[in-house]
Formats: sequence, C-alpha cells, structure tokens
Amino acid sequence: MPNVILRALFWIVLGFALYHLIRDIMQIVGVENIFTMIFHRPHTWCGRYCDWIMFPVELGAIVGATLVLQRNRVGIIGILTLLFPPILFLGTVFLP
Repeated sequence: MPNVILRALFWIVLGFALYHLIRDIMQIVGVENIFTMIFHRPHTWCGRYCDWIMFPVELGAIVGATLVLQRNRVGIIGILTLLFPPILFLGTVFLP
C-alpha cells in the first residue's frame, strides 16, 4: 500500500478521534446540539459512563496517529492505532 494512502488513513483516524473526544467532553458538560447528537445513541450497559470509558481509547488513537505521522513509520503503534475505528464500531453496533 502506498505511503500516501497510509498517511491519509492516519489523518482520518486522528480527525475522527479528535471529533469523538470533543463530542464526549461536550456531552459530559451537558451541551446538546447537532454536533453531540449526530450518530450517537445512548447505551444501556454503561449509561452516562460511556463518555468516560472512551477517553483512554480516544487519547491512545490521538497519540498513536500523531506519532505515526511524525515518524513516518507505522510499526506496532500504528497497528494498534488502526484498531481504534473497528473497536468503536463493534462497541456501537453490538453493545446494548
């Protein structure tokens, strides 16, 4: 896979993780608007703690994508960073 495609993929992961982090912070503070409600549904298994549970995953994706983009090398950090979107998708789809 060309390096340009990988860089674009990590920029997408970085942007999505930043969006998700900002959205979670806004939900914790109590701000409700289209930015916080788009593609969001409440989960019964974790209730209001869902926003807090995702902080380590979001921060890991932000740090990982930033490191990969700075180093220009994927490595193990890049592979772990690319696990963020599938984990988030599976959690959204399969958890009640």
